[in-house]
Amino acid sequence: MDEQVFRALLEEFYLECKERLANIEEALVAAGSAPVAERATRLVDARRELHTLKGNSGMMGLGELQQLAHRIEDRVGEWRPETLANEQLREALAEVDRFRRLLEKACGHAGGVEDKAGAAAAGQPPESQLPEGQLPESHLPESHVQESVRVSFAALDSLVELISEMVIFRNRLGETLAHGLATLPKGERLQPLWREVEEAHETLDRTLEDVQSGIMRLRLVPLGSLFAQLKRIVFDESAAHGKRVELETSGGETPLDKALLEVASEAMGHLVRNAVVHGLEAPEARVAAGKAGTATVVVAAATQAEEVVIDITDDGAGIDRGALLAAARRRGYDVHEGIDLQGLLSLPGLSTREQADRSAGRGMGMTAVMESVRRRGGQVEVHSAPGVGTRFRLRLPLTVAIVRALLVGADRELYALPLAAVQETVQLRPEARHVMNGAGVVRWRGALTPLLDVGVAFGTAPAPRESGYTVVIEAEGKRRGLVVDSIAGIRDVVVKPLDEVTGEARGLAGCTILGDGRVVLILDPTGLVGLSPVLEQTA
Repeated sequence: MDEQVFRALLEEFYLECKERLANIEEALVAAGSAPVAERATRLVDARRELHTLKGNSGMMGLGELQQLAHRIEDRVGEWRPETLANEQLREALAEVDRFRRLLEKACGHAGGVEDKAGAAAAGQPPESQLPEGQLPESHLPESHVQESVRVSFAALDSLVELISEMVIFRNRLGETLAHGLATLPKGERLQPLWREVEEAHETLDRTLEDVQSGIMRLRLVPLGSLFAQLKRIVFDESAAHGKRVELETSGGETPLDKALLEVASEAMGHLVRNAVVHGLEAPEARVAAGKAGTATVVVAAATQAEEVVIDITDDGAGIDRGALLAAARRRGYDVHEGIDLQGLLSLPGLSTREQADRSAGRGMGMTAVMESVRRRGGQVEVHSAPGVGTRFRLRLPLTVAIVRALLVGADRELYALPLAAVQETVQLRPEARHVMNGAGVVRWRGALTPLLDVGVAFGTAPAPRESGYTVVIEAEGKRRGLVVDSIAGIRDVVVKPLDEVTGEARGLAGCTILGDGRVVLILDPTGLVGLSPVLEQTA
């Protein structure tokens, strides 16, 4: 068999195995909490998938994988539904993890069990597992015809790069055409040739928007693909800590850009693990508090406007704010009594646990989650009530490659502000601006909103301006009125990362290129609301 053909088959085998492993894991975890009458069905589902894995591994000439699948299948087949124990399930799941690791190695994928979403680079064929060093004459099982085709994320990424360049040049063409028309005498603008040029440009613009929308939809992955991992986390951690926990999920069909899938997976995994380990009480403590002995963690996802909202809610004891305050002060943080939970949880290394273990990392995990979500243009909100429970809300943009942005000007500099964070734009008059405790404020919709002068924040203005425009933004439950000189309109902008040599510039999310070739900085709403509105502070 031709080596290139074998590699294609090996990649197809790898992708199918990953799907079947997820099905096996889901069936085994579900069997642990299912009524006895349903356990047999779950176990049969797992054995069926294992049997197929065994056969497919044999056809690919991967003997070690074939033997391991056979061993797990036999083990599951020996179980009796009425006497099934968690220890048996844990041992089988450990073997499933081993199969996954061997699969990654055999197929040349370096990601391991925590394989990053979208990594699809094919490696060298596993010569040590091929019979007599030969490429096996094998083919994929023809169990069913796929009604769809698999496309590597690398191919999609290249398409997004192309569409991004097209967006830049579309904007450039539009601006050049508008400039050219503006220089013509009024009579010449109405000539049939110019009308035809305008119509062609409008048609091209609409067509490109359709192509852009279609390609971006191809990058969307349903969040339900991550739910099986969460079930495994709940199963492992509840067993390890002697707790009874049920995981409820909804909104699995909610789409998310694959570029954000990894950060969503890490954040959801950490928050669910935290809920089981820290937030939920032991069964006897719950009963003593008048609660059901079995706790519940609910993961719900939905799309709101241009955002994906993911709620992770538990019915545990809630966050002990006083204990967090005390822990922060022991670590030397100068925190005031009015600091909110989000501010406390974002402090590096803050934890109420004295010992770090496999499940608890002394507060570093939560800080990393909040920072990684913020870097990708998202937010983390926290709500907790003592004795009732805690809800973490993740807000992530639908996509990070191309975003709609409001262009604003300050001190002859142009900035792009993601439109999803903009609440309203109003003209700022000197009499509407006030100073309280060293910070500029303006009354907006009946409440005082702190002002942040963009020029002062980025060092292009020595003092706050008295007039111009106020762009009210909201992020992480906080509002700021960004003071700028001008509003230049709305554009689709291509998000480019800042060069690493610039370091972490708070308040900036990246840069973009306009149609006329100008490089424009993209503002980070979450970083901006974190800046102090006090006049002397700059970014």
